[in-house]
This record gives sequence, C-alpha cells and structure tokens, in this order.
Amino acid sequence: MRNQVWYVATLLGIMCLIRFGLSAIGYVDPPWLMQQLGVPVDSNLQMPYIIRVWAIRDMVLAILVVFSNQATIKVLLFACIAIDMTDIWSAHLSGLEGLFSETDTWSLKLTAIAALLPESIALALIMRNSSQTQE
Repeated sequence: MRNQVWYVATLLGIMCLIRFGLSAIGYVDPPWLMQQLGVPVDSNLQMPYIIRVWAIRDMVLAILVVFSNQATIKVLLFACIAIDMTDIWSAHLSGLEGLFSETDTWSLKLTAIAALLPESIALALIMRNSSQTQE
C-alpha cells in the first residue's frame, strides 16, 4: 500500500478495514458472527474453527496489503479479488442448496462484495496509473 496515490490508498484502506475488522470479530467471537450470518451454532459445532481459519486468512491478507510495495500490491489484489469472488460464488451455491435463507445468502454475498468493490477499483486504478507511466 506504500507509495500509492491518496485515492488508491483510501480504497485499499477501506478494503483492509472491512477485511481485517470483520475477521477480527470472527476470530474473537465466532458464535456471535455465526448468529449474525444465520448459521446456527448448535447444528454446526465445528463451524467456529472454520470461522477462525477464514478470519486468519483475511487478517493476514489485510496486513500483507497494508505493508506491500509497488511490486507486490497487484498480485495481492488479484488474490483478494479471487478469494472474494469464490466467497460470493460459495454463498450463492449454499443458498441454492437451501443451506441459508435468501436473506442470509445475500448477507454473506454482500460481506464479500463490500471488500471486492474497493479492491477492484484500486487494482484498476493501479493498472491504469502504471500503464500511463510506462508510456
């Protein structure tokens, strides 16, 4: 995230806040997050472990993005986008299988979309800026 223009750094900061903040909550209190996402704890006893695995993944990604330089930021953003796209797709498939209500499915999708939008815009701006400086 270092040496980015202010508007790209702002988008990356928003993405990192969303990704890290939600993950920290999920790591500290997985049953509460499960309840918010419509996942019953009683019938998903292993789910707190899965939530913590997801949370660590996203916290590490956010930290890597914050401390990244110009050479690594694009690769990290591609990874973040790929992860968020698969999260959206997984939520969609889970909804189709009836594992979540329509409201809970959209809640899961919108959580991933909230990080996907600023990171996608930031990557597009970085790509545009790097192509302009190469000309």
